[in-house]
Amino acid sequence: MSVSLHTPQLSSDNQDWVVPTMQMHRRLLMVAAIFAVGLQSVPLSAAELTGTHNDWKTYRHGNGRELMCFAVSAAQEQQPSGAGRQTPHVYVTAWPKQGVRAEISVLLGFDVKPNSDITVDVGGSSFKLFADGDRAFVGDKGDEEQLLAAMRRGLKMTIEATPAKGGSSKDVYSLSGVTASVQAITAGCS
Repeated sequence: MSVSLHTPQLSSDNQDWVVPTMQMHRRLLMVAAIFAVGLQSVPLSAAELTGTHNDWKTYRHGNGRELMCFAVSAAQEQQPSGAGRQTPHVYVTAWPKQGVRAEISVLLGFDVKPNSDITVDVGGSSFKLFADGDRAFVGDKGDEEQLLAAMRRGLKMTIEATPAKGGSSKDVYSLSGVTASVQAITAGCS
């Protein structure tokens, strides 16, 4: 499988806050590329499984300034499913030496239609994400903190997006274990 890392082209309608976060997103893209084939195929030397918290798993990778920890969960329901689509995953990542405590991202498993919305619903609270290829990110730190708080309170999370090839997608994630997982990556990565 070939994964290309690139800097997204920012249009004039993008918000100014997107630009400073792109360095963190490129790092997350590299990590997500490692795990894109599925958690079962990751060599133990790439990341260390540090825990399982119900439907979420936590990992640790690197050391020193490059130390990062992340929590990940696969979608329990996905539409469409089947050929050509990777299993979607949600990540919460921490890079403590760089001041990142809990960055949320999503591997959608397909490229997103340009200028289309990606929406997240947790218990009736709705959030917008922006796309970079087949990944999605929260662009604003305040929104990210609100989404993480909603995830900690919620039972399930639904993410809807429009694939570049048309149609629609709807993925449902269990949030059982997300609180313990975020606590574990914060404590285990300090």
